[in-house]
Amino acid sequence: MKKNKTILILIFSIIVTIFIIGILVFFLKIIKNKNQHISVVLTTLEEKMKEKENAQIFTEKITEIKLLQDSIDSYFLDTDKVDIFVDYLEEIGLKLGSQVSVKSIEIISKTENIVSVELSISGTFQKVMTTINYVENIPYQVNITKIYLNKDVNPITQENIENTKQDKIIKTPIWQADVSFNIISKS
Repeated sequence: MKKNKTILILIFSIIVTIFIIGILVFFLKIIKNKNQHISVVLTTLEEKMKEKENAQIFTEKITEIKLLQDSIDSYFLDTDKVDIFVDYLEEIGLKLGSQVSVKSIEIISKTENIVSVELSISGTFQKVMTTINYVENIPYQVNITKIYLNKDVNPITQENIENTKQDKIIKTPIWQADVSFNIISKS
């Protein structure tokens, strides 16, 4: 009986050991599966974060490129908006104290993307030269081809001096400049 009891305890011990080893293997499999699942989730999350980061960088680059393109386009004259450019040139004269009039604008057909402009600028020598300098440095791609300066002495004002009852004519030289330049257009 002792032998049977010992065998029974041995069998029970083996069954309990197998059962404990089975439970241990089961938990190890669960832990392994959870680790794999967590690893896949983390990898997917990392990929999504990289995609989001790349999308933000892409959006920033698109904005930068758009600003750069707008900046580059501002150096070229849009032939559809020549009237705005003519107003801009005449405003330059008003700002600088000279009179600017556009004589002609010609879109040169034999060379693509070039517009030929002729201006007439009048005023004092300093104001005419300042206007020419300003036109040369306008924010467009400008190539000045001709400048012709002419000095003309005309009476421009007549003042009546009441103390001496004399008419005094003040003569100041009027300078006139004809400026021709080519400007690159974008269409």
